[in-house]
Amino acid sequence: MESLTQRQVFVLGTGPVAQSSAAAFADLGFDSYVGTLDEELPQWARPEITVVCDGQVATTQQLEKFVAETGTYLVPSLDACSITRTREGIRRTAAEELGLPTMAYEFANSVGELAGCAEAVGYPCVVKPSISAGGCGHTVVHGPDDLDAAWQRARETNPEGAVAVERYVDFDYEVTIITARSVDPETGQLATWFCEPIGTRHEAGRLVEAWQPAPLSEAAMDNARSIAARITGRIGAQGVYSIELFVDGDEVYFSDVNPRPSPDGMVTLATQRIDQFDLHARAVAGLPIDVTLMTPGAACYVAGKAHSGEALVRALTVEETTIHVLEETTVVRSTAEDVQQARVQAERAAHFLS
Repeated sequence: MESLTQRQVFVLGTGPVAQSSAAAFADLGFDSYVGTLDEELPQWARPEITVVCDGQVATTQQLEKFVAETGTYLVPSLDACSITRTREGIRRTAAEELGLPTMAYEFANSVGELAGCAEAVGYPCVVKPSISAGGCGHTVVHGPDDLDAAWQRARETNPEGAVAVERYVDFDYEVTIITARSVDPETGQLATWFCEPIGTRHEAGRLVEAWQPAPLSEAAMDNARSIAARITGRIGAQGVYSIELFVDGDEVYFSDVNPRPSPDGMVTLATQRIDQFDLHARAVAGLPIDVTLMTPGAACYVAGKAHSGEALVRALTVEETTIHVLEETTVVRSTAEDVQQARVQAERAAHFLS
C-alpha cells in the first residue's frame, strides 16, 4: 500500500475555499494541488482522488470524461454531482424519491410559467435561481407585480436551468447540519456523524450571519438528523455535506444540500475541534471523524474584501475575534461563553468593516 505522502489529491476549484481544502489534505500527508479542468495538469500529476470543491467548476459530462481518462476517484461521485448540480435535481430527489418534508414547490422555464407556478404554490413565495450560493438571487414575492423583477434577478444570478418557486413560511429557524460520512474504524463500514446545528440568517437572500450551536428541541434535532442521514445516504459519497433545513417548532423541512464545505460552515473554524475542511479531508480519506464542539461561536459575513488598516484594527480589538477573507466576502468569527454573546461580538466587529 502506498503511504499517504505518495498519494495525490486534485482539488477542483478556485479561490480561498479550494486552497483551504487542499491545505486540509496536505496536513494529512497528501500531495494536493488546486486547478480546473480547463488547465493542463502537470506532467507528474496522477491524482488518486479528485475533490470537486466548486459545484459549477465543471459539467457532469466533463467530470465523466476526466474520470474515464484518469481513473481518479471522484468526490462527490458523478451521481452526487449530477443530483446536486441544480436546485431541481436536489428537490425532486429529496421530495419525490425520498419523501422528505419540503415546502410546496414548482419549477418555471419562462416568465410566463413563473406566474402559473406562483399561483400554484401561493403567495407569498420565494423565487430562486437554478444554481446559487449563499442565497444569491433569491426574491420573496408577495404578488404578481413582483414576478418580473424576481425572474430577472434569478436569471442574472444564473441564466440556465429552471427557476424554483417555493412557498414562503416564516419559520422559527433556518439551520444547517454539517454531516460527515466516513468509515467507522470499529466496524469498517460507512457511518454518519452530525455536527451541532448551525443557525443562519439571510437578508435579501444573502447569508449574513451564522452561529453554533443553534437551539433545537429534542424532537426537532431528531427530525433534522433523520433528514440529513436520509439525503446523505441517498447521495452516498464520502465527505462533508451541508444540509440546509427550516425549523418550525418540532417540525423540520428540507431545503438544500451541498456535498462539500460551505459558507455556513465557516463558523466551524472557530467552534469545533475539527473544522469543516479538515472533516472533509478526513471523511474523503476514510479516516476517523471527530465532531466535538469546543466553544459556542458566531460568524458575520461582510460584503467586500478591501478594508482599511484602521478598520481591521478596530475589528480585531473585539475580544475572541478573527477575520477570514473569501474572495468577495469577509467572514468575521467570534467565540464566547454563550452563543448570544458571540453573536454580539461578531456583529460589533463586522460593523467596523461595513
